[in-house]
Amino acid sequence: PVFDGPMPYIHRPDDGTPFYQHNHCPSIVWCDNGDLLAIWFSCQTEAGREMTILASRLRAGAQEWDKPSEFFDVADRNTTGSSLFRGADGSLLHINGVEASYGWANLMMILRSSRDNGATWSKPTLINPRHQLHNQPISGAFATADGRLMQVCDAVWSGEGGSALHISYDEGRTWIDYGHGMPDPVFEEGRSGGWIAGIHAGVAALDDGRLLALGRGNSIGGRMPMSLSADGGRTWTYHASPFPPISGGQRLVLKRLMEGPLLLISFTDTAEAYGKWSDGTAKNQPNGMDFSAPGGGASHGDGMYAALSFDGGATWPVRRLVVPAEGSRQVDGGGWTGVFTMDANHGEPMGYLAATQSPDGMIHLISSKQYYRFNLPWLMQSA
Repeated sequence: PVFDGPMPYIHRPDDGTPFYQHNHCPSIVWCDNGDLLAIWFSCQTEAGREMTILASRLRAGAQEWDKPSEFFDVADRNTTGSSLFRGADGSLLHINGVEASYGWANLMMILRSSRDNGATWSKPTLINPRHQLHNQPISGAFATADGRLMQVCDAVWSGEGGSALHISYDEGRTWIDYGHGMPDPVFEEGRSGGWIAGIHAGVAALDDGRLLALGRGNSIGGRMPMSLSADGGRTWTYHASPFPPISGGQRLVLKRLMEGPLLLISFTDTAEAYGKWSDGTAKNQPNGMDFSAPGGGASHGDGMYAALSFDGGATWPVRRLVVPAEGSRQVDGGGWTGVFTMDANHGEPMGYLAATQSPDGMIHLISSKQYYRFNLPWLMQSA
């Protein structure tokens, strides 16, 4: 079992690299040379045309992330939404949204590739040149067993309303969004539609060929919405998941681990539960969740947690807070998170999450500013 972190992956540059007060919305990938590469947007305001995409590396064997450099920028255009993906041959793909001007409602999508661990990149190509909804990329691109590339995007610009799935059958040269032009779905138990329920969705492929997705907002029965597709992402059926919903300032991770199980990383409470008055006192009290404690027994805690499913999302028997086993410390979560106290029963309360897994089985997780590293044996300590 291994657990390390949290440690910051975003540092202030000292070489003139554009760096603004708001740094958020990351993606991360493992490179064949052993480096981790993380990207995120930096801006004054999230709708701003000054927004740029920065990058940092945790170089193989290093104990601290590099200071950032500029990774991608289009002059006077908002660039909300970034995703990194590593192909089976070690090549990297970068997908990003590009606005007509400001905001993130009328994005088009670009794609770049790298064959030298991200040192150099191809010129951007337009993979969806129309400035429209459905084009805000969300970290978590993956490939199915039969070679389809899948990139989830927000279908709307608001805090809930659904996610779109872009699919490529030709290694990223062309893409299709089956839900584009479909009627707005009704996200209720047992109903079906052309989009995934909830924005900022995570999507994973199951052993039987179905796709499973979890999203933010559009709660069903007071729970996080789950969407299932049995036809390759053309239509989705909606159900209540067993997990609490999340809200603004929070984004989940759903991915298939190389060992087989599904991994969900999310938050026990909405961001509103952690709100504070101007004097710093709490407005609300988080409800938290019950967890199995390492070595047996049970505990109650709140904040960021990880859950495992071994049966395609039907049950999630392993649930564990993503926190060190001992100690208490103040942590700067960056983004919309700010400073919080972490201990054995209180994890990071909010943040935009992204994760990758390296060939040694290590799970590399980033939030809006912090980096965590752990593996499946550590998660299974609570089983």
